[in-house]
Amino acid sequence: MALASVFGTNLFRYEPGGVLDFHAAYPLVRESFAQAAGWTGIDVDLLLRQDGEHVDQSEQIRVASIGLAAAQLGIQDVLVEKGLRPALVGGLSLGGLVAACVAGAIGRRELMELLARGEHRPERDDADRAEGIASAYLPPDADPEAEVAGCDGINVSADFGTDAGGRIRIVMLSGYRDALEKYAAEQPDGMVTVTEGADLAVHSPLREAAREQSRAHIDALTFSDPVLPVCSCLEQRTLRTAGEIREMFVDNVVKPISVVHVSREMKRHGAQLALVVGPSPVMNALRYPFPAVFVDSPAALPQAVAAVFEHGVAL
Repeated sequence: MALASVFGTNLFRYEPGGVLDFHAAYPLVRESFAQAAGWTGIDVDLLLRQDGEHVDQSEQIRVASIGLAAAQLGIQDVLVEKGLRPALVGGLSLGGLVAACVAGAIGRRELMELLARGEHRPERDDADRAEGIASAYLPPDADPEAEVAGCDGINVSADFGTDAGGRIRIVMLSGYRDALEKYAAEQPDGMVTVTEGADLAVHSPLREAAREQSRAHIDALTFSDPVLPVCSCLEQRTLRTAGEIREMFVDNVVKPISVVHVSREMKRHGAQLALVVGPSPVMNALRYPFPAVFVDSPAALPQAVAAVFEHGVAL
């Protein structure tokens, strides 16, 4: 049975306490952050603490992306050093890009420099119409696409599956803020909440210009066939070639993402245990089709080692 590494997303703000502890305790994590800072020109402390002032949300996303990627790569290095080498990888949004890097499909420097470009807000013809995102909490058997069918200006941008107790299905919606606010007002109290301070409709057709703006740079990057199976979050499939990885990098900004796709594909590969690497608040509230250990602080390392033996995972 296989050990899987799962990498989370920067869509939600995270507390950096566990990363600070990793950085203090492990040279491999310090090296990861030092490399990221050197390649992007962003101070290590800012990448670590995520507490700086930003010009706009695009800059905040750029810094958060680089910091989270550095944390995930460094913590993964620590896991490998301890013998916890994955047989397959996958991730959500940013985590999918990190997974491809861990699988050897793109170099770390190339990944960090791509993230540093931060092409999230190119000009649009309808730029005066504000964008936004919203969290939706649906019945566990709900079809998220059906829930918003016919709602002009709203798209399902992330399907996190059900919560750990199987009581609700957690979904993120993206689109125009006025459409999201109208939709939220029409739903039962607490079912849909429009996120304050978020003004980018991530993982939606409104990011099409961002995809096209980044395409030429991504096409110029060198990709290799991954040495590990990479489970995609854009659809339930395994990426095995350099071309498939490149396609995922291009489409990641505009297509909806799904934890369900990643976890089901990992299960199909025989994953018996997943290590969710680095801080990603939503990920530890979800139900997976296999046991999962959340390695977001050094205190979780003994749990990860114990789980490998408990579940008889071959390394």
